[in-house]
Amino acid sequence: MRNILCMFLMLMFSSAVALAQNTKTITGKVLDKNGKAVEGASVHVKGTEKGTTTGSDGTFSISVSSGTILTIDALNFASQDLTVGSDNDYTVTMSQQDNVINEVVVTALGVKKEQKAIGYSVSTVKADELVKSGETNIIEGLAAKATGVQVTSSSGTPGASSKIVLRGPATFSGDNQPLIVIDGVPMDNSVNNVNPADNPYNNALSGVQVANRALDIAPEDIESVSILKGPAAAAIYGQAAGNGAIIYTTKKGAARRGIGVSYSGNVEIQNVSKLPGIQMRYGQGNNGSYSNTTPNSWGEDLVKAGKPIYDNIDNFFQTGTTFNNNISLNGGSDKTTFRMSVNSTNMKGIVPNSKLNRYSARITGDSKLSNWLTVGGTANYSNTQSTLVQNGSNLAGVMLALLRMPVDFDGRNYINPDGTQITFYGAYDNPFFSVRMNPYTDETDRFLGNVYADAKLSKTFSLSWKVGSDFYNTDSRQIYAWSSLGNDNADGTGQVNKIHVGYRNLYSDLLLKFKTSFGADKNFGLNGMIGANYNYKQYQSLFARGRGLSIPGFYGLSGLSELYASDAESYQNSKALFADLTFDYKSTVFLTLTGRNEWSTTFGKNAKGFFYPKADLSYVFSSLFKDSKVVNYGKVRVAYANVGISPTVYTDRTYYTVPNIADGYTGGLSFPYMEQNGYAISNTLYGFDLKPERNIGLEAGLEMKFFKNRIGLDLTLYQQKSKDLLIGQPIAPTSGFQYKYVNIGEIRNRGIEVGLSGDVIKSKDFLWNIVVNWSKNVNEVLQLAPGIPELPVGSAFTTPQSFAIVGEPFGVLYGTKFQRDANGNMLILSGSGLPAQETTNQNIGNPLPEWLANINNSFTYKNWNFSFLWDIRHGGTVWNGTWSNLNFRGKSAESGDRERTYVIDGVYADGPNKGQKNTTAISATSYYQNYLGNTGSEVAMQDGGWVRLRSVALSYRFSFNKKAIQYIELGAGLRNVILITDYKGIDPETSLTGASQNFNGYDYYNNPGTKSYLFNLKIGL
Repeated sequence: MRNILCMFLMLMFSSAVALAQNTKTITGKVLDKNGKAVEGASVHVKGTEKGTTTGSDGTFSISVSSGTILTIDALNFASQDLTVGSDNDYTVTMSQQDNVINEVVVTALGVKKEQKAIGYSVSTVKADELVKSGETNIIEGLAAKATGVQVTSSSGTPGASSKIVLRGPATFSGDNQPLIVIDGVPMDNSVNNVNPADNPYNNALSGVQVANRALDIAPEDIESVSILKGPAAAAIYGQAAGNGAIIYTTKKGAARRGIGVSYSGNVEIQNVSKLPGIQMRYGQGNNGSYSNTTPNSWGEDLVKAGKPIYDNIDNFFQTGTTFNNNISLNGGSDKTTFRMSVNSTNMKGIVPNSKLNRYSARITGDSKLSNWLTVGGTANYSNTQSTLVQNGSNLAGVMLALLRMPVDFDGRNYINPDGTQITFYGAYDNPFFSVRMNPYTDETDRFLGNVYADAKLSKTFSLSWKVGSDFYNTDSRQIYAWSSLGNDNADGTGQVNKIHVGYRNLYSDLLLKFKTSFGADKNFGLNGMIGANYNYKQYQSLFARGRGLSIPGFYGLSGLSELYASDAESYQNSKALFADLTFDYKSTVFLTLTGRNEWSTTFGKNAKGFFYPKADLSYVFSSLFKDSKVVNYGKVRVAYANVGISPTVYTDRTYYTVPNIADGYTGGLSFPYMEQNGYAISNTLYGFDLKPERNIGLEAGLEMKFFKNRIGLDLTLYQQKSKDLLIGQPIAPTSGFQYKYVNIGEIRNRGIEVGLSGDVIKSKDFLWNIVVNWSKNVNEVLQLAPGIPELPVGSAFTTPQSFAIVGEPFGVLYGTKFQRDANGNMLILSGSGLPAQETTNQNIGNPLPEWLANINNSFTYKNWNFSFLWDIRHGGTVWNGTWSNLNFRGKSAESGDRERTYVIDGVYADGPNKGQKNTTAISATSYYQNYLGNTGSEVAMQDGGWVRLRSVALSYRFSFNKKAIQYIELGAGLRNVILITDYKGIDPETSLTGASQNFNGYDYYNNPGTKSYLFNLKIGL
């Protein structure tokens, strides 16, 4: 690693070759018709490869001779020539391009391809779209930006994880999220929720929301994003991208006179977006009387009694703020360019004492050492520190105790003189105490970078070599103070957990690229690459715990009476050979064939390699009517791919493990036990000639542009069938095992994606552009192992539980369902007046949305820009365990209507009036506790759909040509300020378990989301 870094530094600061005496350095600026800088425009000597690109302020610098003709090209603009004369400074105004047939996008391995040559769907997100909403997480920034993309934020607290899924779930037990790639190097996006070896439960149901590690990257450093949604788009990555890939390309330097300096900063003010309704009239107790022996609020009427009422929720949450600052420097010559940036993000959350501080520095450089050799690289260092928030089914959790807290208790009175807490009920921590005295802090140091060399061997061949590395260390500490009930034993004796996570990834690829044409009039073309790849991953975690504080306030492990430690390590590597060949005829018909053969240690020591093929075909039929005034561009495409997902590391053989015996309520029993250690053979038998899980995809699409490209259509139909999915198949207990781990399951995703774009009004000074994306995915489990009627998806609650069941969508929620007659009427028991329940759990909800849509409007008038983005999710059931449990506790807004009786709509299930309409009245307590408070039943299932105004942005740019200050841009924005939903809880974009689990649709005292107001400033020098 030290040698690589040394080489990188030499490449970054190597000197350019001296220029000949008859050349001079000229500078220039490329603008659009409104005077706005055109970033990323190519400026090169006509007929050669010598050139540079414009920076963020549109400037460039290049060494040429007088009389040289420069060609300027930019995406969506007509190509323009400039003849160099006696002047040394030039301004070029670009005209809008009416033919986008040569548009270029970034694809797998960072290879740029013409849009017309691609036979599969690729969605592109530009830099300003990523940062416009002010998200600090580059995954959350993709929400509502493309078709077929579902992003779920776990909550609005600092550092909470975000999950992204492309075209639906494709595996039962593996990770359903796509591969994340930055500048050609895979980046780990894990959620490191370390579970101690003696814990038999899913710790993602409680504790804190740990970040997904893509949080370490500053959005301001991103130039563009390519979303490769289907297996065809990401096939060349092999088993690492069985769920697709997201390709982030970072900003680079540009040749110019002097050094360009740019600054961007914004201030974001955050508030809670939405909360469950709470009754504010009745106090703690039962049967209308006060009692502190219950957490319920079925006590006295405080208004009638004239007693004080406290709004603990309003008193608890605070206004959050985020300050984001980014400074970048870029410059260079036509030989060597560089870009350096530093970023700071300082976030104070809506929950007291929650925060996130991220500091990063990035340097990128490229140097053309000769006419045939170019070298360069990128180095990014980040330091991320956060104080996270307790969440979910957690005695020390924020929302559980806060929402249950009775209104006759003032939560602000949370601490005694001796430092112990004051709480309303002995089993819960006071959240005012917990957020201050039970902090979870973590710090991550991360390096991500690469070096590369491109050698032009001839007019036909070039060789590219890249080495990249991603490594980080995270150190975390969870404190449970003296008197806190959040410790494992819930006895208030204090506890400290310390966690260390270390991750290393070394990646390298070698590519031989080629491009040629042949045949009469050079009508046939061939380009592509053959290559090799090596990838090594190393993961280590260490968990240390101390119980029983000897000295309150002293949290070193030496000050605790009971110590425990466990660790885990994994090592894996893969090697691959691959080829990608594109044949074309008259740049109109394109056939691309791709194959990758990969060897991975996750299949065992003697495993053979596995082959992943892909083929795609595109035909630009608009070439048949080039003079059409209606159709400017038309392409049909079709693609097939068969890619894989590798098994989890160390599932190729059966190991001895530390057994855990638990009852679902206590911490259970494990080793060490009574100072004796022990192991037992795993109850799952592994090592049955594992194969990769296969994701076989077929898609077809149509792309069109009409009326001088003012209207665009992108239509995709797809089917992705995943087979050979790895699951635990039950076997006879006499074998000594309960399950065997085999390839046998199947799941299918079918869908349609429609993208529409249009310039509604387009004039010299004014442009109104609208983009509408709509997508629908239908997921179905096709096969499980013989003898398995259902497969639990992860480990959650007893009811409801997520399952994979043949004929049902993946992750369907099963729980208690009420009996109904043939007409759908609920059957009511005559004795109790309550619904009759089915004897077995049944399907009570599908957490997957029926369809997704987003509508983005953008208005440009001279230097003004205004845009707003609507985000629509239709369907998708969410288990609102919070609302149902608040009904049981007498805390929901509905339960405030308690001075009357209720009759549940239905017909009698039994008795002399069987089949007749129910008229049995029940008390409010019975109605809310036994019916609406039946948390594991269908009554707790609610529609999690929404219509939200995800972002609004307004900006104005002051341009100063040929002055020290190039531009100043002022802006303001809104995020999530309008949310229309029938959901009765927090913002339904939520996830109890965050990005670390495959199941969705759980809300049990989840932390709330946020809405915010932004103000930003950009300056270019």
